[in-house]
Amino acid sequence: MMIRNAPLLSQTATSLLLLCVLLVLLIQIKTPFNFYDEGFAVFNATRIMNGDVPYKDFWAIYPPGQFYALAALFKAFGTSLLVSRVYDTFVRFMIAFSVWLIAKKITSRTLAYFAFITTALLLGSAGFYTYAVFPSLALSLLSILSLLEYTDTGRRYWLLLAGTLIGFASFFRWDIGLYVSISLVATVFLFHLFRVTRESRLSTRALFAASEIAILLGATVTVVLTCYGYVSSVSGFGNLWDQVVIFPTTILHDVRWRPYPALLFPIFALSSLNISTSRSTYSELLSWLRFYFPLAVYGIAFSCYAHSILSKRIIFNTQYFGRVAAGILGVLLFAQALSRYDYIHVVPTSLMASLVVVSLLSPNVFNSVNRAIKLVLLLLLTGLVTLYIFLPARYLSFSLRNFSPLGCYSQVERASCIPLRNDQEQAVEYIRTHTIEGESIFVGNRRHDLIFVNDIGFYFLSARQSASRYSELYPGVATTLPVQQVIAHDIESKNVKWIVLVNIPESGEPNASANSSGVSYLDDFIRSKYSLVAEFGDYQILEMVTR
Repeated sequence: MMIRNAPLLSQTATSLLLLCVLLVLLIQIKTPFNFYDEGFAVFNATRIMNGDVPYKDFWAIYPPGQFYALAALFKAFGTSLLVSRVYDTFVRFMIAFSVWLIAKKITSRTLAYFAFITTALLLGSAGFYTYAVFPSLALSLLSILSLLEYTDTGRRYWLLLAGTLIGFASFFRWDIGLYVSISLVATVFLFHLFRVTRESRLSTRALFAASEIAILLGATVTVVLTCYGYVSSVSGFGNLWDQVVIFPTTILHDVRWRPYPALLFPIFALSSLNISTSRSTYSELLSWLRFYFPLAVYGIAFSCYAHSILSKRIIFNTQYFGRVAAGILGVLLFAQALSRYDYIHVVPTSLMASLVVVSLLSPNVFNSVNRAIKLVLLLLLTGLVTLYIFLPARYLSFSLRNFSPLGCYSQVERASCIPLRNDQEQAVEYIRTHTIEGESIFVGNRRHDLIFVNDIGFYFLSARQSASRYSELYPGVATTLPVQQVIAHDIESKNVKWIVLVNIPESGEPNASANSSGVSYLDDFIRSKYSLVAEFGDYQILEMVTR
């Protein structure tokens, strides 16, 4: 009887785990609105709904996939933050689910469940809703799954599917699409180098690899050219290229880069902790571990792979190629942390690092290494549990206590009960009661010579249009004279009656965003034509002066 019911019990346990993972991912769904990172995604989606064309009618530096996806969802289910966050939660669930499916192919069933839970906790505590990296990463992981089906069966249509998924991943983030393309091409090459029968000559194996890679990349390029070709045709290739490729690869680094933790953490500082320094030292240690732990994982993993090949103790099967694909993608995703090191930018590579760790703990790998390597792998497991399970769980418990998913915190319609700052909500309600639907406003900062971020989400919450194509005010762009002149011209030509100015704290980061451009054209223009009529905390409401 017990044997007969075993499959049913396994299915029930899996279903309960899926439900638990979904509940974990829902814990933060009512955390406060991020008016910049979340704001530009949801507002740009509404601009598309209103007929605006990305890069032509509004300035943006990210690929358009997320904007179009959100616009479609808003059109189908209504325009609200809850709709975008439910979609984002589904995307995160697909990432965790894909990690689980990959882990089942490259490690034991128990460790696959472990990877599933770890991924859910990392994603559930990450915040940053509507982050375009996540749908791109979900599609990338599905492409790895398709590749593993190819290595299992040898059927080429799985390569075609993998390439198609990479193409769509690139429409959300072209850099992520590039990384997964490299990892899959390398894996296909290794598959034909090692896995194809040894009797075949090297030239024959290389020919097979080239043909399979051509299928993979052919599908990718077809989707990329179709998607970006359409956007380019309506927005102009020059606009698309300058904003999505040139700006992120040049100016973005100067205004957003943050320093990395020192290679050698000052361990001696831990021995002299006191009340005033313990918190900052703990924070530095945590930052150091988050940055270097993935690198340690990949270094150890590829050392193990190389040692196995040299010692001829390895079987070139789907498990091996899955580990290689995950490891290469994880290393490439570390470029996110190199471009700007903070928690959200290290999450993608951390997800892959956790997958690599559980693959190394697989019995056929763990039992084949010596005692010293086993000790190192157990240390990696300890680090994984601390960084990717204990700390995220602690943070989620804090969120659950302060922002219950069942609570309702804001009465603004588009906020859909998601908490807003009190002064922001008051300013939104003021603008809504003093303007009509479809009216254009301008939301800026108190100073435009020195910009870190801006409250672009205000447009979305108030359901009002931006008077300028520069609704997102970016350092190095909106701080320049030509762009400020364009914004002033847009405000004047549309006869904008209301302006909202927000007191955004200075960045304080060691990059160009902390430096004043010395350009006060827009500030002078606003002061000459508008007067303060209301103030709510950091939000000032200005009305056009009638002469």
